[in-house]
Amino acid sequence: MTTHPSDPHGEPLAQILRNKGWSVRDAAEFLGVSRQRLYSVFADTNRARLWSCAVAGMPQCSPEIKTALKARRTAVAKPKLSRPPRPTAPPRPEFEVGDGVMASKYAGIAEEGHEGFIAALRGQQKDLQILVRMPAGEDWFPVKDFHEFFATTGLNSTRKPEQK
Repeated sequence: MTTHPSDPHGEPLAQILRNKGWSVRDAAEFLGVSRQRLYSVFADTNRARLWSCAVAGMPQCSPEIKTALKARRTAVAKPKLSRPPRPTAPPRPEFEVGDGVMASKYAGIAEEGHEGFIAALRGQQKDLQILVRMPAGEDWFPVKDFHEFFATTGLNSTRKPEQK
């Protein structure tokens, strides 16, 4: 940083503040300006002499001053805006009766690329079994095997189109 001709002993303002125990944040608050403003004053070689006078006249930063500044910051802290929770649609199950499926490889009841649909579901979660109906027949598949041999198409023949 360059020094200003009016700085005592040619010291930059930031150094004078540090020598008095001030942080930029506390000094800016004490002087009633933003930190950004104080940084721009430090960098301005053509700043008004009153800045040098203001910094020279600041007291040594004591623990009491720091405590008072912290208390003021806490008292005027910006309240956090609480947003109402976003409405969410209930989660849809991974599979529904009527979901379209396509064989991703030969599955006994269908050649790769053949399409069918889920005709029924039985069991829950890890014990879930899926009845796949294809043109050549139907069979029950555990979820793991279903994922190995089939992929859902995203279409469902029994679900009504969602309203917009």
